[in-house]
Order: sequence, then structure tokens, then C-alpha cells
Amino acid sequence: MNRAAAALLVALLAVSGAAAQGSQADATALYRSGRELLARGDLFRAIETLMAATDANPAYADAWVALAECQYELGEYGRALNYLAEAQKYGPRAPSSKNLEAFSLIGLGRVDEAAPLFESVLQSLPNDRDARFGLALLDVRSGRTADARARLSASLKAAPRDSRALLSLALITRAEGLAEQSALYLAEALRWASGDADVCHAAAVLALENGQRAEAARLARSALDLKPGHADARSLLASVYFEDGRLDEARALLRASLAANRDDTRAWYILGLVENAAGNYPEAEYALGTLCDLRPDDEIARLALEQLVMDGTGFEDPTRAGYAAWRFDRAAEFARAYRYDRALEEYRRGLALDPYANQGRRKYADLLRLSGLPSTYLSELSFLHDLGKADQALMDALEIYQSFLEGSVASEWNADTLALYRKPYALDVYAVGPGGAPWHTGSDLVIARYARDRLVSSAQIAPRPAVSRVDSFADAYSLSRASGSDYFLIVRSAETERDILVYAELRASKSGSLVARVDAPRSGNDRVALAVERVVAEVGKALALRGVILDRSGDRALADFGRADGVQKGDRFLVIRAGAVSARADGAGLSWSDADIVAKFEVTRVDDDACEGKLERVGFFDKANPRDVLVRELEEAEGAQEEAPVSPAPDAALWTTLFDRVRRLF
Repeated sequence: MNRAAAALLVALLAVSGAAAQGSQADATALYRSGRELLARGDLFRAIETLMAATDANPAYADAWVALAECQYELGEYGRALNYLAEAQKYGPRAPSSKNLEAFSLIGLGRVDEAAPLFESVLQSLPNDRDARFGLALLDVRSGRTADARARLSASLKAAPRDSRALLSLALITRAEGLAEQSALYLAEALRWASGDADVCHAAAVLALENGQRAEAARLARSALDLKPGHADARSLLASVYFEDGRLDEARALLRASLAANRDDTRAWYILGLVENAAGNYPEAEYALGTLCDLRPDDEIARLALEQLVMDGTGFEDPTRAGYAAWRFDRAAEFARAYRYDRALEEYRRGLALDPYANQGRRKYADLLRLSGLPSTYLSELSFLHDLGKADQALMDALEIYQSFLEGSVASEWNADTLALYRKPYALDVYAVGPGGAPWHTGSDLVIARYARDRLVSSAQIAPRPAVSRVDSFADAYSLSRASGSDYFLIVRSAETERDILVYAELRASKSGSLVARVDAPRSGNDRVALAVERVVAEVGKALALRGVILDRSGDRALADFGRADGVQKGDRFLVIRAGAVSARADGAGLSWSDADIVAKFEVTRVDDDACEGKLERVGFFDKANPRDVLVRELEEAEGAQEEAPVSPAPDAALWTTLFDRVRRLF
């Protein structure tokens, strides 16, 4: 190589080295800027800046890790793992990266893969707080709260000012029913949480659940002061303002959220509640409708929208047809899959929205026929005929089934007043808030009303039209006793992003005694519908079957319950003097005196909603008359129905919801 060529090569290498140094300097500056944006909660600008850093230096491991942290904050756990894999290409995994990987795996539900990572960190760093926190979190998920508390307490010995560990202990002890201990942990957490927006927000949620709305608002504002882009804190503060009736302030916060992110589903939901409370029906319908378009799987938003429409429009309003059609389409899908029970409920919901829907009611009637309820099928056809919506096919079906049912129990007895004594149990339904905060503020009220609407289809239960929120059991008991109902149902709910837990307590209105407790945890799609379905089913099981004699002829009698109530040929009942049967004050079942038993009744023929049976005297005199009450004979030896089973405490479900809340503190 000659001297000139060598000089040129040296110059080129110098320029290349300078460029490389400049590129590294640019990448470092971009990385630092991205870190600052991440600390302020400006995630999208942080991602943009950090991506520029990795473009400038693709081997910049720290920048890849920072990108993973941003994606974790956004809930994009799979992408966080991808960025961590990129970082690993260019350097060894730091303990903090292992912890982030483990928490990302937990976010994806791959919890079994997370524990070894936390344990490997603790092997090299026995006092690593994040790894201890992660293992405590896994203990919570398994219901081992004592182990979780022990791990967190050990961490506090090394770092007494760890506000996240303190707040985690506050959440755990509250879930365990240790209210005083929880309050102490919360106070200590807030003492050291002045610079942590996430801790302030989590503490605000806990304060809201404890009924301390002013404290919740203060903490949410603190979180926003620390991190102005904290969408969860803004939504929570808007929820508090909504609950306090400060609608203009709530609306301003929500519009700011939507201006920053039009896909903010929580903001749309609360805005719908705010506009409804303000009497702005079109704006409320638009907000909730937009949310349902964004998230068709958001059941609570759909229910809230339907309740808004049912309250705000008349039966003939044409907009109802579109909302009902959504339910009818789902019903048809369930019917095609032979899931007739689910299909019937969807048809009933659609018909509650649009009672005059021709095709919807016809398909509902057809499903009743397929379910073995011909009398009910005929009633639905007759309803359509009375609406003037009969065509030749419907007229033919009417004629066929009228002929088919000529020999039925109801036809022979000319029983046009079958509904006269139906629904023997009056039931009040109450919600106890704050529901699914921070996911769906007031979801307890939405779910309680949905449960009430589903109970309407029961032949035994007459739920009162209004569903109200109460602050405590005492309030529900007082109101229900004053209303004269037989029972009252208290509904609570807890949510995570993927799960719901509906608690319900059925109690006697006279005494407040527990009749049944139902804990219905559900995950995945249709979780609200499935949870409420369980509640409704268990409430129905807890109430003793009760009927009334409508008419009698000789030793034959007509009763007002039938196949739809589970009555079968050969079933035997006691006939008890009218007015002598009452709901037990001390729990489930019915109460009567043996002296008031006037006859026995054995079912000989059954219709959908009525049955015929043979009367057998008790004693020398014939005392059975219309309006006398029928109860199952198996209760005679007991004098009343046995206590309804109480479902066990919702350990697994409770720890699932707690797990999600503690997880979000990382």
C-alpha cells in the first residue's frame, strides 16, 4: 500500500470512528430523554424516543429494556418480552430485567414460568424487593395470604419506607377482613408515597371502597399532580365527582381524557353515567353506544346502555329495535349451538327492549315449543295475533296448537286466570357499591338491576320494579322490612380486567336472617351473564316451591304451578289453609302449623303452568278450598324446609381479584 492510500484509509477510519462516536452519543442522549419521558408517564413519546435510540444503536441493551418497561406499562406484555429478548442479545440479563420478564409472564397468565425467575434473582440478591414482591404476588394468587404477608413484612424490615409493599399489605389485610390493620398499613404507605403516582392511585381506589370519597379524590389528584397523564387516576377522580354530583367537573375531566385518547373506554363509560345523571339522554346514549362499538364484549357497558334505553324511551320508540336485534342475533347463535337456556335468556332480554318485535317473538316462541312448553308457545302466538301481526303461518300454528291443547289441564278447567295467584314471593333487590371501581363505577347497580330483570321470568318470585343502592346491610334490611316484601337480595361485585366476582345474599325481610349466599366468580366472555345466571338459579333453589289451589271439583283440584316449575306427575303436596303459610323469619323455607294442614294433593296431570291433582282429606271433614296453599309433602316431617346451602367463602375468586390489584402496583 503506498503512502497516499494509507493516509486515505486512516482518514476514512477516523471519520467512521467519529460517526460511530456521534451515533453512540445521540443514542445515549435519546435514551436519557426517553427515560425522563417514561418517568413522567408520557409513554407514547417515550417509546418514540427510545425507538430512535435503538435505531441509532441497535445494540443498545438498556434502550431495549426501557422499551420493554414502556410496553409493560401499556399492558402489552408480549411485546415487553420481545424487547427483553432483544436486550439479551447484547448483554447479560440484569436482575431488574429478570423481574420485568417475570411480571410480563404473569401479565400473560404464564405464572408458572415467573416463579423460577424471581427465585434466581433472590439467589444472587437475597433482599431484592421486586423479586420478593413477585413471589408474594404468586402467594396471593394461590390464596396463601399468610405467606404473602410474611414475604412483604420481611421486605419491610430491609426497606421500611417501601410504599408499594405497605399498600400491598393494606390490600391483603382488607381482603382478609382485618380492617384496622389494613388502615394502619394504608396510613403508613401514604406517609412514604408522596412521589409515587401509582401508589397514590391504588390508595385512592382503596379509600373509595372504604367509603372515603373525599380522601379518594385527594389521592387521585395527588396521582395526577405527579403524573398528569395518569388516565386511571383521572377516571377515578371523575368517578368520585360523579358520585358526589359534581357533574360539570367530572365531565371536564372525562373530555380531557378523551381528547388525549379517544379509545379510553373507562372515560366513555363514566361519561355515559354523567350525562344520564344530568338528564342528557342523547349524550348518554352516544357515550355508551360509542363504548359498545369500541368494545362489543363489554357486558356492563351494554347492560348500562340497555337500561338507559328502557328508562328513557317508550315501548314504541323505533331505536329500541336496533338494540333488541343485537340480543336476538346472540340468541340465534346460542340456539344453533343447542344452548337453549342461554338463547331463551337472550330472547327475553331482547323482548324487554322491544316487546313488539315480530320476528324476535316468533323465534322465542319456537324455542319454547322446542323446549317442551307448548302452552307457553301458544300464549306467545296469541300475543302476536292480538298485536295484529298474524300471517297465514301464524294462524295455522295457532289453529294446530289450540286443537292440540284442547285436552290440556288449563283447557278443561277453562283456566283463564292462571296468573292470579302466581309469584308468591315478593323480593326487593339492592346494590351495595362502589361496584367494580376502577373498571366500571357503579357496576353493582347495573348488575343488581340485570339480576332483577332476569328474576322477572321466575314463576315463584315477584321482584319489585325499583333497584336501589344502599350503603349497608342495615339500610337494605330496614327498607325491605318496611316494604312488606318476603325477602331481599343484596348484590355486590368486584372486577378485574378479565374477571368478575358477583356476591349475592338472600335474606328474610322480617328478621334479616341469611337464607342463602352465592359467590359467583366468572372469567372470559359472557362472564357477567354467567355470574348472574348462577345467582338467579341459586336464589330460585333457596325458595321453597309454593302454589295455590285455583279451583276444585269433587276430589280433583287445579293448582297454579306446573312443568315450568319442575312439577311432575306423581309429586305430592300438603294443602294448608289460606293465610296460614309464611316465610320463615329465621332463614330459608316456609312455616305453618300442623293444625292448618287440611288435605294432601297428588299430581295426576301437568301443563306448563298448571297441574291437576287428586285431593285426599286430612281428618274427617273436607276443608280444602280455592286459595289454599300447596307445599311439598317432604317438608311435613320438618315443619319447614331445611336451611338452604350457603356456598363456601369465595377464596379462589377473591384472591384472583386481589392478585390483579396487587400486580398493578409493580
